[in-house]
Amino acid sequence: MVETVTPEPLNSGSETRASNLQGALFLVGASAVFALTAALVKATAQHDISVFQLLFIRAVLGLMILAPLLYRAGVAPWKTDHLQLHLTRAVTGGTAVTIGFYAFTVIPLATATAINFTMPLFTTILAVVILGEIVGWRRWCATGVGFIGVLVMIQPGTASFDPIALIVLIQAACIAFSVTVVKRFPVRESQLSMMFFTFVSSGLISVWPAMQQWVWPDLLQSGLILAVALAGIVAQAMVLRAYRLGEASYLATISYTRLIFAGLLGILFFAEYPDTATWVGAAIIIVAAFYTARRSSVRRADTKPSS
Repeated sequence: MVETVTPEPLNSGSETRASNLQGALFLVGASAVFALTAALVKATAQHDISVFQLLFIRAVLGLMILAPLLYRAGVAPWKTDHLQLHLTRAVTGGTAVTIGFYAFTVIPLATATAINFTMPLFTTILAVVILGEIVGWRRWCATGVGFIGVLVMIQPGTASFDPIALIVLIQAACIAFSVTVVKRFPVRESQLSMMFFTFVSSGLISVWPAMQQWVWPDLLQSGLILAVALAGIVAQAMVLRAYRLGEASYLATISYTRLIFAGLLGILFFAEYPDTATWVGAAIIIVAAFYTARRSSVRRADTKPSS
């Protein structure tokens, strides 16, 4: 007699109203810490530490902090049964962090944050290309409107146009892919393992260029680097916890609080006063992304088999 093994349930589909609320609270906290991380990255770059050196040191410090946690939990990330998923998420996540750090140093925090909100729009595209999902005309229209919001914000063809802002779209696409992969992990897969592979990936991406631009940090620079590393670990842990607890479409609305935090920090510490085009474009992106997420949620509810 052949013994049948029941597959371990995936995280996706295990959400409840209570877990959605918990996920929302974690994501609000993560949004605040992510905005703080962006401000710290910008401040560090202004004190002559390159983005790649910052990423490399952050990865090393992150692994040093994780090591005792992994030991206490008895987790060996390299022994996972889901190595391919981890590597896929780590590469896209590491790429997103690298692009994001660079963008924060060259464009206003609010602009980089708002363009990053195109992530749900890329999720729609990935659902079609990778998963073969059927997307209706409403979601396609919302996706198109969202990217129009990006054009309104960055104003191509005008004197204020900065093509560097477009790289944030690549970051958003990487985050969309990474978040999609997170929902494919079994419920019991260690969050520490996910963080481990993310730090390894960003460290490998940044090590060579970091060595080319290395500066031995003084006391102030060291403090900023340490603050970035700690804030990054806290933010990543909170956002992973949020998406493992709550439904992605429900959390999509909460994630937009990051724009408020980023805008405030940009005004307070860097005298970055977003113009009308930035706020209008951001509003268009947020409305389109929110509608896309809600339509996706409705579609899943309609196709879920009744008990």
